[in-house]
Amino acid sequence: MRHDDRTTLPYVVRTGDGVGHLVGPLAYTFGNYKIEPLAPPATIPVVEGPIPQLEQPGPDEFSVATFNVENFFDNKEPHRPSDPPKPSRAEYERKRDRIVETIVALGAPTIVGLQEVENIGVLEDVAAQPELAGYDYRAALIEGPSSRDIDVGFLVRGDRATLEGVGQYQAPEGLFSRPPLMITATLHTASAGDVTVYAIVNHFISKAGGEALTEPRRVMEAQWNAHLVDQILAADPNAYVVVLGDLNDYYDSAPLRALTDGDSPGGQLVNVLGALPPEERYSYIFQGVSQLLDHILVTPALAAHQVRVNVLHINADYPPPDPENPGPRHCSDHDPVVAVFRVGE
Repeated sequence: MRHDDRTTLPYVVRTGDGVGHLVGPLAYTFGNYKIEPLAPPATIPVVEGPIPQLEQPGPDEFSVATFNVENFFDNKEPHRPSDPPKPSRAEYERKRDRIVETIVALGAPTIVGLQEVENIGVLEDVAAQPELAGYDYRAALIEGPSSRDIDVGFLVRGDRATLEGVGQYQAPEGLFSRPPLMITATLHTASAGDVTVYAIVNHFISKAGGEALTEPRRVMEAQWNAHLVDQILAADPNAYVVVLGDLNDYYDSAPLRALTDGDSPGGQLVNVLGALPPEERYSYIFQGVSQLLDHILVTPALAAHQVRVNVLHINADYPPPDPENPGPRHCSDHDPVVAVFRVGE
C-alpha cells in the first residue's frame, strides 16, 4: 500500500495489517495499479508483540550474523555525506540502542559483520552498551574510500573468541568503494578446543546505476572474494571460511553464482540461506518486491556443521518508525541474517 503524501496519512500500514472499504477509481501509473480512495479506508492493524529472541549458541557452537545497519553515522564532525544529514545526539543514541537490541535478539552472535558503519568508534560504542557488555565484543574496522563514509566492520565476542588478525583487501585498480575486511578468529569451544575461523565482510556495489550496468562489477567483486578464499584454502583445504554481507544481488544471480558455482575451490561456497524455504528468503523489500540481498556463504568443510539459519524479519516488512517513538522494528531497511554452526560433540 502506498500513500503519496505521508504528512496527510492518518495511519501507518504494516505487513499483515488488514485494509477494508477501499473504494475508488483504478489507476495505472509507473508500472503499478493504484486505487484512488474516495474516503479513508478502514484498517485492521496487527498487534505487534516484542521482537523474536533467537537462542544463543551453545558451548560447542558459534554463530555468524550479517547486518546492514543503514547509515550508522556518529554525531561528530566532519560529516561528509550530504544525505542523510548529521544526526542529532538523540537520533544517534536511538539508532545505536536499536542496533544493540537487534544484536541481542539475534542471540548475541559470536561474529557480527556489519555494513554502512561510519567508523570504528560507533562500533565500540555499541559494544560498550550495558546489554552487550557481558559479551566483551571487540570491534574491527578499517576505513575505506567510500565517498559516503559507509564502511564494513565486525564485532567479535571476546568471551567466546580471540580476534587474531584484521586486514582490508582492496582488489587491483580500486574495484571496491567498500573493500572487503577479513578477520581471523580463534573460537573457544567446550569439546573441540580452539577452532580457527576466517570471515570476510562485504558490501558490493548497489544497483543504483542500473542492474545491467552494475552487475559486471558485482561479479568481479564476487570473483575477488573467491580469490581471497582460494588463498586460504591453498594452505588448508578444510579451513572454515565465511563470506558474508550485503552483496546487493539475489540468491541465484550471476554474482552469487561466481561464489557458489565458480571454477576454483574459493568459488564453490555454500549459501546457508538455501536451508530456508523460498518464502522466507528475503532481507529487503523494494517497491513491494521482497528480495534476498544479504548472504552468508561458507566453505563446504564448515557447511557440514551448519545447525540452523534465520532471517530476523524485523525491518524490511515495516515502515520507517515515528521518530519520537521508534520502537524496536525498522532500525534499518535490511533484515539481519544469522547462521549457527556446531563444531564440537
